[in-house]
Amino acid sequence: MAAAVNRPEGAENVSLRNLWRFLSFSLPYWHSLAAGVVAGLFRIALGLFMPWYIKFAIDDVGKPYFDGRITAEQAWSRWGMITLLLGGLMLLHWAATLGRFYFPQRAAASAIRDVRFRLFRHLQRLSLGFHDSRPTGTIVARIIADVQAAQEAFDMIMIQLSQSLLTAVTVTATLFWLDWQWALVSFATTPVFLTVTRLIRRPMRRATRQQRETVERMSGHVQERFAMIREVQAFTAEPREERRVLDDAEELRQHTLRQQLLAGVVHAAGEVTRLLGLAIVLSFGIYRITSSDPTTTKATLGMLPLFVMYTARVLQPMNFFARLYTRLQRSAAAADRVFDFFDTTPDIQDAPNARDLKLDAAPTVRFEHVSFAYPTDDPVVVLKDVDFEVPPGSKVVLVGPSGAGKSTLLSLLPRFYDAQTGRILLNGQDIRELKVRSLRKAIAVVPQEPVLFSGTIWENILYGRPNATPEEVREAARAANAEEFILQAEDGYLTIVGERGVGLSGGQIQRIAIARAFLKDPAILIMDEPTSNLDAASEELVMSAVNRLARGRTTFIIAHRLSVARDADIIIVFDGGRVVETGTHSELLRRGGLYASLWNRQVGPRT
Repeated sequence: MAAAVNRPEGAENVSLRNLWRFLSFSLPYWHSLAAGVVAGLFRIALGLFMPWYIKFAIDDVGKPYFDGRITAEQAWSRWGMITLLLGGLMLLHWAATLGRFYFPQRAAASAIRDVRFRLFRHLQRLSLGFHDSRPTGTIVARIIADVQAAQEAFDMIMIQLSQSLLTAVTVTATLFWLDWQWALVSFATTPVFLTVTRLIRRPMRRATRQQRETVERMSGHVQERFAMIREVQAFTAEPREERRVLDDAEELRQHTLRQQLLAGVVHAAGEVTRLLGLAIVLSFGIYRITSSDPTTTKATLGMLPLFVMYTARVLQPMNFFARLYTRLQRSAAAADRVFDFFDTTPDIQDAPNARDLKLDAAPTVRFEHVSFAYPTDDPVVVLKDVDFEVPPGSKVVLVGPSGAGKSTLLSLLPRFYDAQTGRILLNGQDIRELKVRSLRKAIAVVPQEPVLFSGTIWENILYGRPNATPEEVREAARAANAEEFILQAEDGYLTIVGERGVGLSGGQIQRIAIARAFLKDPAILIMDEPTSNLDAASEELVMSAVNRLARGRTTFIIAHRLSVARDADIIIVFDGGRVVETGTHSELLRRGGLYASLWNRQVGPRT
């Protein structure tokens, strides 16, 4: 079972501050909030007249009739006037109630939309170091589940709490206006409720936080395992995964029960406070009506239900506050988690005086004494003093054992990460002095396992340049040797491909990714193992497309199949994070170094 997270002193204040930050997203929609407050005040004012209906019925209709001071006809006449007035008030009350709910909900819905959009936009701008260290399920849970949980704060505070407080203030003022002693009695039990909520506050927040953390962990695990369902089934690991989910579900059950138990204590305190308060008010009222003490202010019989109903309206928020307290703890915990992401600053940012990258042709690329270690708690240097230059338009192939640092090096070029020491220069310009978006627009990356989005083939190619013309999309597909198999599909370019390209072969996915790169028309091309998992026929089609795409571009290709390197302008050999050899295929074979050893092992001795 996961250990409880220790929170620093002042964490409660941080939670409340984050909750208010969350609520502040509604401020641009103040006009809707103001309309809701006005409607609420109107509703409260109308509600104050309702208990007087019963008072008038008793003191001005019932009692005079039974005392013989008015006739039955007069009694019915008075009753009709009172009822007609009440009917009009109820219609107005209905309209005010509708406005009180609709306008704040409109503001809340707009604010939640803004939170989700801004959080999504912020997360897209965070570096790969952030995303690599967190499961996708965790990020999805923050955007969907945590924002939804924090949304309860809008409902509870903007709508219900504001109305409950306004009601409590106006009704309390009315009670004191009617009889200040009777009003004081109505609040006799309030300290009981306040004491209970204060004692429960910290355990409630801790239980709620643990519940949310368990949900997030479980969500991440489930999403990850279904994304890897082939591996799970291939290793017959279903029982292990089921046990892990069951453990998470059991931990969640325990945290939920603890949280619900504490919520029940607060709710029970609110209920007891309300009922006990009504009993005290009723007893005091009967004493006032029946008392023969000349020093006691005598009350009419109609005042009894009037005070009881007003007191009920004042004490009714006790039950609401009990529910509010529970839900606000949940909302505060969720807001903490949302702003934990909002407050994360990107590792990769534009320099203060960053400028756009302007390229008229393929650039010269220089890696100047570059060293790099991934930003972990125990960093290990992956690249060590890498130094080489690539002339414009060259085709460069990086080779070497697995883990030598080839993919890491090329992830520095589009600034997915930044080197700790050294520089990367494009036409003599340090890439850290360029705007990130401008830099990345000049680079196309085709990864070892390209990702296709759920949608049509057309949409997946168009992702490379959304404003491309239909003819440009088709031309890119033809250049990538993809149009033939696309047109053979039942719906052609409009064929739906599943998430990650389900329904297509590896070679077909690779060629669609190359078509996407063609459409982007980059100055620099990066390809990671373009043929590593392909059969001979697919490899030939893919390499034909790669060579076509590489023309006129500075191209970097990572290759384990050394046949890819034969026609490279430059081959760079990595080992242990260092460049150990550079040259052409024939030059490196003649030297008899690591490249020659790898070639002989893979292909056989050649001259």
